[in-house]
Amino acid sequence: MKRMSVLLSTLVMAGAVLAASPHSLAYAPGLTDGPSAGGISTDNVEFIRHIPLSTNGVGGRLIDDYFYTNDQNKIMIFDVATPEDPQLAGFLPMPQEWLLSREDIDGNGEILVVPNTVTGTLYIVDVEDKSNPTILSELAGAQSHTSSCILDCTWVYNSSGQIIDLRDPAKPKLMKEKWGEGKPASSGHDVTEVAPGLVLTATQPIMLLDARKNPRKPKLLAIGGNDDARFIHTARWPSGGKDKFLLMAGETNFKVQCSESSAAFMTWDASKWKRKKTFTMIDEYRMKNGTYADGNPPANVSCSTHWHEAHPDFHNGGLVAAAFFEHGTRFIDVSSKGKINEIGWFLPHGGSTSAVYWVTDEIAYAVDYNRGIDVIRFTGKV
Repeated sequence: MKRMSVLLSTLVMAGAVLAASPHSLAYAPGLTDGPSAGGISTDNVEFIRHIPLSTNGVGGRLIDDYFYTNDQNKIMIFDVATPEDPQLAGFLPMPQEWLLSREDIDGNGEILVVPNTVTGTLYIVDVEDKSNPTILSELAGAQSHTSSCILDCTWVYNSSGQIIDLRDPAKPKLMKEKWGEGKPASSGHDVTEVAPGLVLTATQPIMLLDARKNPRKPKLLAIGGNDDARFIHTARWPSGGKDKFLLMAGETNFKVQCSESSAAFMTWDASKWKRKKTFTMIDEYRMKNGTYADGNPPANVSCSTHWHEAHPDFHNGGLVAAAFFEHGTRFIDVSSKGKINEIGWFLPHGGSTSAVYWVTDEIAYAVDYNRGIDVIRFTGKV
């Protein structure tokens, strides 16, 4: 979600750094030889560079050799032919969103679908010319926090439950049908197309929808819920929906201290859905408060997970990069049984990390509300 200023958290973390001697930081177990220009980390994570080009950097999308990212008031396109040194290829000013900035932008390399919660408009952006992206069309009344491409961006499902016909991207049409109509959940924070026409929803309960035959009336294939009815923020299914695990996350804002009610990163069993038509949670992982030098800030604005992404080699377990706001980027190992274990982290100076994206099998881009983009490398074994 769009976040308020994290000045309090930044001051607290800065104070913790000043209180710790350089010697204690340099030789604290698990840390590198000392804090980098970008932050502190475990010794299996390397800070490469910082790109301070975002105001409330929210999210992004890697498509071929380009990384598309956004903030409150613009779209940016980076050429990532050299992943360690992304170059700004083009940008497009957008109507400013001072609240609930669009997240998880989507596209197919030719167009981007960009919602705006303030104007209540869905913008279709032509990105064929990376140096000169332009607004191709606008659709009023399609207000949403997230909007996702379905079937190669010929259709869009949004977080408000709406369905948009985008077969002619110059003339988008809002359908009267809703993707959650007659189903256990009618809207949610996000939807993700895990394979062409197969859609996983970040709702409570989670739903797997089949839009292949009729995108205007998707079929419900399976569901999965929590007894505590917790908010589901992010839904991912590695290997194109063929993995035996779902990777899910929640969100809790304005939690100064971490607790058992803080939003968790979760693994869910997806191995039996065809037979049982259900998904069930296996394990969950939450942050804790600490001393900052140990990778855990003493206080935070939101003790919560946010967006995450499985490593390109993830298969029935493996590595996940996850954003945890003031707790930065956490590298998580999921075992073959779905158990969760943190194996590394990068905690930026004065940061609030929104999302993390694998650009190669080693390099990830951490998009940060306060900082812009941090380019980091995971050097541990996958």
